[in-house]
Amino acid sequence: METTAVARSMRGSVGMLAMDWLMDPSTLEKAAQRGMAEGLGAYATGRLGVLGECPVDNVVAAAFFWNPDTMRSATEAGRAVMNPSQGALIWADICTEYGEKRLAGMEGAERLGELLERVVDAAVPQGAPTFVGWRDMPRPGESGAAHAFFMAQCMRELRFGRHAVAVQALGMGPLEAILSGPAGEWNAEFFGWPKPYPDVSHLADARDEIESLTDKLHAPDFECLTPDERAEVRELAKAARFHNPDE
Repeated sequence: METTAVARSMRGSVGMLAMDWLMDPSTLEKAAQRGMAEGLGAYATGRLGVLGECPVDNVVAAAFFWNPDTMRSATEAGRAVMNPSQGALIWADICTEYGEKRLAGMEGAERLGELLERVVDAAVPQGAPTFVGWRDMPRPGESGAAHAFFMAQCMRELRFGRHAVAVQALGMGPLEAILSGPAGEWNAEFFGWPKPYPDVSHLADARDEIESLTDKLHAPDFECLTPDERAEVRELAKAARFHNPDE
């Protein structure tokens, strides 16, 4: 399998799989129970806490698609309760716990984690600060399910970094990229951007180009795998995305 093809597949497999736990209400509930700020403050010192004790604007820059004022306020609120390094450890634990249940009983989970880890360890870090932070967090070793899910989260951050570079390379701002995407105004509101929104109907072709460039930038990350291993990781990632632990 070609590197671009497997890179493209990651968006709908491990990307969506890892997004499940970020969007699950239990994630923020567990964070609050463990002493973190509520809501977006926990997110800012959890998922983005892997950036460490950096200036707040570094967090704003790494978050990229979030409205800067929204993310700046969330980071300050989160740090008022807990330092980001501690928050990142808690957030990673919650990720591991979620993954343990989400991929429980999945055949091939251990192999998926092994292949994804090779990609994570070989990927160049340029332009992907949140990926670097997650890559360097302590990795779960208690089960194949937890390890595979944690690697899926690292992979999501890796593609996120490549995507942010693609958006900037093609001269589009984060709000325009969001509005021209499949979720449009709903996503813009979710990321804290206030209305009214600009007309982006003329950006459909540019948005498609961004996705293609993201795939192109992400493709070299899979050069560490053989063509057969790329096909294998694509199928395992797809299986993980649709795995039902209750069946």
